[in-house]
Amino acid sequence: MISVPNHRQPLSGNNLVICLLAFCLLAACTSQKRAIDKSSGVEKDTPKTEEMVEQYDPVTGEVVLVPKSEIKVDTVIWTEDTTPPLVTDEDIKQRIPTAENPAQIALLMPFDAAHVGLFSDHQDPRLNRYLHYYAGMQLALDELKPLDLPLQFHAYDADAVSNSFAMMSRKPEIAEADVIVGPYDKKDIEAYASFGQANEIMVLSPWRPSFQPETENPFFLQLSPGLDAHVEALTRYIHQQYPDDDVYVVGRDQESEINRIRMFSEHELHHFEELIVTDTTPDLLETDLRILMDTLETTVFVLPYYSRSDEAFVNEFMRKLHADSHVRDIIVFGLPQWVGFTNLNPNYMESLHLHLSVTDFIDRAHPGYEPFRQKFFDKYHVVPDINAYMGFDFMEWMARTVSEKGADGLIQSPEATYGLASGFHMLPVYPKDTLAQQEMQIPLYYENQSIRILRFEEQDFYLVR
Repeated sequence: MISVPNHRQPLSGNNLVICLLAFCLLAACTSQKRAIDKSSGVEKDTPKTEEMVEQYDPVTGEVVLVPKSEIKVDTVIWTEDTTPPLVTDEDIKQRIPTAENPAQIALLMPFDAAHVGLFSDHQDPRLNRYLHYYAGMQLALDELKPLDLPLQFHAYDADAVSNSFAMMSRKPEIAEADVIVGPYDKKDIEAYASFGQANEIMVLSPWRPSFQPETENPFFLQLSPGLDAHVEALTRYIHQQYPDDDVYVVGRDQESEINRIRMFSEHELHHFEELIVTDTTPDLLETDLRILMDTLETTVFVLPYYSRSDEAFVNEFMRKLHADSHVRDIIVFGLPQWVGFTNLNPNYMESLHLHLSVTDFIDRAHPGYEPFRQKFFDKYHVVPDINAYMGFDFMEWMARTVSEKGADGLIQSPEATYGLASGFHMLPVYPKDTLAQQEMQIPLYYENQSIRILRFEEQDFYLVR
């Protein structure tokens, strides 16, 4: 069974079927530790003739006879240890849901949409993003309904004033959840991450790659990979495809960019040459890249930029490469944010065989692409954007995994699982410091490290891995 009670629904009332709630009762067992008092405090008359007992004398090293009253007895005081026990991912309780005891999943969606209709004309673009995501999730539930999975969903508008963390954490649907999805704001993610760890509830953050807990928390799952994961994916791909070619990682002479360069150049898997650009002219007139391409072999350039404010530099650097390359084979690698760049020259992208690492990409070659697109349009009367595909993939993966393996199955996948636009492979993240990593028995958190590689070809992007 799949039951989805909605609270302050942002979509039409016919989208989900409201079923009877069945809550999981979480039992906590505690054992009270013994306490031994030092003394009764009652004085007794000392007998005139005391019993003499043997006692070891540490000064002489001999056993001597001493009055029994002079022997100091060590008294042990037991106190209750309030420090939470060390939890490892193996210790996370595995509970396989059943029809009688279904898994409870709370969806804290950043709608801010108490009075907004479905895909209305005057909608905030940010709001539209989450409505598409949620609509995709609902379409996945429609697809899964015939399977009668032992799951119950509780959806909330996380931006509503009445749904603050202080209020929500008291609700049985939250306190007794197996999985909490969301919310969006960093302060709320921090609160729910701590709440999930204290109550052994998986908390999954689908949207913010920037939040990383400072202390170990095996119950926190980051769905959107951070920069470290993209560096790892790009490095491995380059190592596999261009093991013997010259590879340069590019950055301007700024501390933040040099630190980003070092993420590649200090990687143990592959050798990267650092190319630090000191030219500050608008057109990079003082930069000559031809000296780096004096061989007939392929030359690879990695530009680890993700901010729109860096788009002009990226485009100008690619222009220089395009002009200086001539017949040489040049490959440029960038980050997923480039998909949203609006001023990159497509001719440069084509001639330089631009590759990007991405988390989400609509795979039009997927056999489920056209059926999903048509079903979404039939139900909501709008064409789905990429967020709809992402929501569909996420719900499919989460629902099937939790129903088959329990909530901890989310962190036990041996390999990546791919959908229409997204992949899922949750792996543990440890501190970068080697010594700290060796000492840490549990991860800081889990992160989705399923990253795809795109190539720009014939004026469009295509999956190459």
